[in-house]
Amino acid sequence: MAAQWTAPGDIFSVLLIVGADVIQLACAAMTGGPGLLPTPVAFSFGWVAYAISAMLSALGERRLLKCPPEVEVKVINLASGYARTNHSWLLGRFVKTYPFWMPTSVRAKIKPSPSLPPTTQGTGDLRADRVALCVAVYQWKSSPRPSQPSRDWLWWSGYATSAVQLAVSMIPLVLYRDWTIIMATAAGTALSYASASLPQWRREKWHGRRGSSKPVALTSGNGSVHVIIVEGADETCDLEALAGGPWAQDSTYTVFSTSLLAVLWLALLISCTGIAANTWYLLGIGGMGMLQNIVAAAAPRMPDALGLPVQLVMRGEGLGHDGETLGVVFAEPKVMWALMELEMWRKGYGRYLREEFFPGALRQWEQKWWDSVDVNERTRLLDDARTQWHNEQQRLAREAKNGKSS
Repeated sequence: MAAQWTAPGDIFSVLLIVGADVIQLACAAMTGGPGLLPTPVAFSFGWVAYAISAMLSALGERRLLKCPPEVEVKVINLASGYARTNHSWLLGRFVKTYPFWMPTSVRAKIKPSPSLPPTTQGTGDLRADRVALCVAVYQWKSSPRPSQPSRDWLWWSGYATSAVQLAVSMIPLVLYRDWTIIMATAAGTALSYASASLPQWRREKWHGRRGSSKPVALTSGNGSVHVIIVEGADETCDLEALAGGPWAQDSTYTVFSTSLLAVLWLALLISCTGIAANTWYLLGIGGMGMLQNIVAAAAPRMPDALGLPVQLVMRGEGLGHDGETLGVVFAEPKVMWALMELEMWRKGYGRYLREEFFPGALRQWEQKWWDSVDVNERTRLLDDARTQWHNEQQRLAREAKNGKSS
C-alpha cells in the first residue's frame, strides 16, 4: 500500500475510462465557436470512454451531441399558437441558466415590493414569490450573430488549463530527464482538442433554420414563474425549429474521424499503463483537466457565449425609479393579470400563452375581458380585479394581526 501511494501504478489508466458523461457535457457547452482556433476542452480523465462512445454514436445514430435537455421547456409560436416540447440541449441550458443572465430590470420586477400588502400571516414580511408570473420580451442583438458564440472566460480557461498542464508535465523532464509525462500530456491535449473541434458539433448545436421573423415564447410550462419571449428578426435563429432537436448527420468525415480518434485514445491508454515513475504528476495533470471539464460542463454563461445573443426590449425613452430605461416586462401577483397586460401590449401573445397556463374554464369577468375588444372596458375590468384582490389581502392581514394580538 505504501508503494502504491508513493508511485501509483495503473490508477491513471483506470481513470481514463471513467467520467465520460462530464466530457460529453463539456464538449456540448464549449464546442461550435467561430474562427479557426480549436475548441479548448482540457485533457482529463474519461476521454477514452467518451471517444469510444462518440465513435459508436457516429456509426449508429450519426450524431455527436447526445445530451438531452437539462430542463423541460415548452416552445410556443406566438404567431400561430402552436406549442412543442423542446428537444434541444442548447435551448434547455438557455432557459435553465436564466436566473444567472436575467437583466437587472427583470430581476427588480420579481423582488418583493414595499407597496404590496403584508402576508396573510400578518407578520409584515414580504414573500419573495409574490410575483406569480414574469413575462420578459427580448430581441436579437445585431452583434454577435446567432450561432456565433462569443469567447468568454470559460472558453479561454481551456487554453489556460492546458498551458498549466504542459508546464507541470515539464517538471519530471527537467528534474529526472523523464520525458514520458510530457509526451502523454501533449498527446492527450492534442487528441482532446481534435475531438472537441469536429465540424459536426456546430452543425448539430445550431441546426435550426435562419431568417425566421416569428416570435417565440419559452417557458417551463404551467406553474413556472418565468416566460421568455424572443421576437423574431431576419437572419436570426429559428428557435421553434431549433427546439426540434438535432437530426442525424450523414457525414463520412465524422465517422472516420471519431473512429481514428478512438484508436488513438486506446493507444494512449495502453502507453500510459507502462508509465511507472512520476505518476503523481500525471494524476495531478488529469485532476486539473477534470476540474476544468466540470466547470465547463456546469457553469452558467451569458446568452452571447451560448450563441443565442438576446437583449431586453426597451419601452421607448421612459426611465424607471433607478434611472434605467424600462424594459418590456410584465410581472404580476396573478398569472392572468400578467397575460392580460401582455395581450394589451401585443395582440395575440397573451391569448396563446393563456391556453398553456389556463387550459380550463375562466371566471366570468376573465371571459368577459378576453371577449371584449374595447381597451377602456378591459382596463376597467382589470383595475376592478386588482382593487378587489388588494382589499381582500388587506382584510386577511388585519384579521390575522388581530387574532395574533388577542
